[in-house]
Amino acid sequence: MHPRPVGPIRWERHRKQGGGDRWLVRLEPRDAQTFHRLVVPLVPRIERSLGPTSYAARADVDGRLQPWPAARSAWRCAVRRSIVEPRSSVVIVSDVRDCYPSVGERALETVGCSGELGSFLRALAEAGVRGLPIGPDPSAILANGVLAHVDHAAAAAGCRPIRWVDDVVFAAAGRRPAIRAFDAWRRGLAELGLEPHDGKTQMFTDVGEALFAIGTSGGSGVRHGDHGIIPEP
Repeated sequence: MHPRPVGPIRWERHRKQGGGDRWLVRLEPRDAQTFHRLVVPLVPRIERSLGPTSYAARADVDGRLQPWPAARSAWRCAVRRSIVEPRSSVVIVSDVRDCYPSVGERALETVGCSGELGSFLRALAEAGVRGLPIGPDPSAILANGVLAHVDHAAAAAGCRPIRWVDDVVFAAAGRRPAIRAFDAWRRGLAELGLEPHDGKTQMFTDVGEALFAIGTSGGSGVRHGDHGIIPEP
C-alpha cells in the first residue's frame, strides 16, 4: 500500500520550560480525521496494556483523551506515595530522548499498527514529520501504547515506573533494585529504537531532594519545586 499524499502541514513553535523549542504539528482537517480514524481501533488494546502507574494520555473508546488535570494530580500523589510510604531510599528519574520523533515502525509493531496507519505515517514522514507528529491526540495514544511495553519490562525487573507521558520515576528500597529496573527499562527502549535522555536522568538518595526535584513536595514540609525535573504540560 502506497502512502497517499497529505495536505499542507502547519508548524507551530512553542518554547520549552527548560529551554529550546518544541515544534507542534497541525494537520489539515481531513488528515486529522484520517489519523483519528486509523488509531481509534487500537485504543482498547492500548488501554488494556497500560499499567496502573501510567497516568497521562488515557483515552476513551472514541479516541478522545481524558482531561489531564485530574490525571496529573493522581500522578503526583502516586509519586509521593511511592517515595514516602514506605520510605524509599533511592529514586531515579528519567525520560525518553526525542520520544515522539524517535517512534518508528519497529516500536509501532508493539501496538498492532495497521498497514493503512503505517502508510499514513510514512506520508507524514515524506512531508517532513519525524516519527509521530507532536500535537495530535492520536500520537499521544500511540506513544502511550509503545511506552507501556517498556513499562512491563521494568516491572518484570521488580520496579514499575510511575509514568507521565515519557517521564518516569523509579522508587525502590535500595540502589540495586532501582538500577536493575532502570536498566531493564533502558534495554526495553533500545529494543524499540528509543533511548533514555541521559542529561535528564538522575538518581537521588535523599527523599526531600527527590520530591523537590520532581516537583511533588508541596505540603510535605519540604520546599516546593515550582517546576522540577518533570515539567507541567
